[in-house]
Amino acid sequence: MTANGKIEKEGDKEKTRIATLDEAMMEAGFGVYNILHMLMSGVILMGMIMQSLALGYILPVAQCDLKLTLQQRGWLSAIPFLAIILTSYFWGWLADTQGRRPVMLFSMIISAVFSVFASFSPEIISFAILQFLSAVFMSGSSAVVYTYLGEFNNLRHRDKMVAFGSSFVGIGTVILPCISWLILPLDFAFPIVYLDILYRPWRLLVVACAVPFVIASVLLLFAPESPKFLNANDRYSEALDVVKTIYSGNRKMSKDDFPIKSLVMDSQLSKACNSKGAAAVWSSMKDQTVPLFKRPLLPWTLLTCFVQFGIFATTNGFYVWFPTILNSLANHEGGETGICDVLDASRETAANGTDIACDDTMNTTTFELSIYIGLVFCSMYIVVGFLVDFIGKKPILIALLSATGLCGIGAHLASSQHLAVVLFAIFQMCGACIGLMNAVAVELFPTKFRAMAICLSMMMGRVGSMIGSNLIGVFLETNCGAGFYLFGGILIVNAIFCFTLPGKKTLKRKQTVEPTHNETHEPV
Repeated sequence: MTANGKIEKEGDKEKTRIATLDEAMMEAGFGVYNILHMLMSGVILMGMIMQSLALGYILPVAQCDLKLTLQQRGWLSAIPFLAIILTSYFWGWLADTQGRRPVMLFSMIISAVFSVFASFSPEIISFAILQFLSAVFMSGSSAVVYTYLGEFNNLRHRDKMVAFGSSFVGIGTVILPCISWLILPLDFAFPIVYLDILYRPWRLLVVACAVPFVIASVLLLFAPESPKFLNANDRYSEALDVVKTIYSGNRKMSKDDFPIKSLVMDSQLSKACNSKGAAAVWSSMKDQTVPLFKRPLLPWTLLTCFVQFGIFATTNGFYVWFPTILNSLANHEGGETGICDVLDASRETAANGTDIACDDTMNTTTFELSIYIGLVFCSMYIVVGFLVDFIGKKPILIALLSATGLCGIGAHLASSQHLAVVLFAIFQMCGACIGLMNAVAVELFPTKFRAMAICLSMMMGRVGSMIGSNLIGVFLETNCGAGFYLFGGILIVNAIFCFTLPGKKTLKRKQTVEPTHNETHEPV
């Protein structure tokens, strides 16, 4: 075998190449297949973010039917994040042992079914239980889709394609208010006597937010398993066949023309899927987790977990209250004043009332502002996708976290409502750093521990979402300004911590020391 992985037969004009999976992926190139696969993964991400954040639009208009208090709306909004916290670790392990595609396919279908059931809930308890079960299975796709997307792209284009795929999170924040605007103003109430409910528009919105999962499930039926997973489990011929499919789609050539005929077998690859029984499962999880809390990986584990906690707590924590805040601003009558002044005034008005009728209407201006802010949010993902290859992940993280943190503080201090909304929109763009932070984590951790490292950091992010949404609900009732100062400050502290990350050149040197052909996970 020559240094470049070629075996030449004397007297034979043809050259049979044996290569690593990463070399084969480079040979498959980049093109239409990768773009279509990214779009499919993007639909999954869009469904995930719509399912997670839909309650921000549903609960304000369901509060009369379900008899919700502000505190109940807070913990109901946290249910999707709680489900992900409790189950993403398990889904990550299951995807590493049983495959990415079957886990996503099964989880999305079941999640959509439970969403349909939740739309018929007669009261708060049944609604909370069914939403929790739907979110448990939604967690399956959210824990795996980044891995699945990354593993279909070669090293040269991986960061860029993951960033573009992540932009569908931003697209989801545009589609969600569009669908809400289309459905919630409808005036219908179909009685269902058996359940003693009126089927009103908000119930239809619960079902509509599950549609992306249905579409993605159909598309996934025609998609193959990840070549990295197949290669990691000694299914080399199947892995090579997937790479040939990528090659054929990109180059518009026959699979038989693919120059690489076999993949290098690696005895070091994990055989986690051969483990059976509860003891084996626990042992497998422990072996992949304990080293993350020992040196030299401990500092990186703490850093990635803390940064993701801060980003998720801010972007998701505020977003679930976003429609409520915008609705208060849209309904405000009077001169220019700050966000918190408007919220405090509406709270004082409600507190002084003796018997106020339940109001579950939503101003159409709320949907318009949500769409505009979602477009800004989406554009930031796309801009980051174009810049990441040229500037690097570390400078973008530092600049974006610092700027969004300052804008969060400025949104409270601004006396003009229009300026406050603009600053608030920029404040929400810190969410564009989630995918970047995952991409950095992929390079920080050795191959064997990457999947669990990403699962842990994302799990801490979901903890942040849950804590953030509840804390912000408390701050909106007690001290509105403190919420903006606290979460804006957290983003600035995150930016400071990101200065400790290795630079682009250091990460490249690290990659040359650690061969990439052993990678079994790429959850960027």
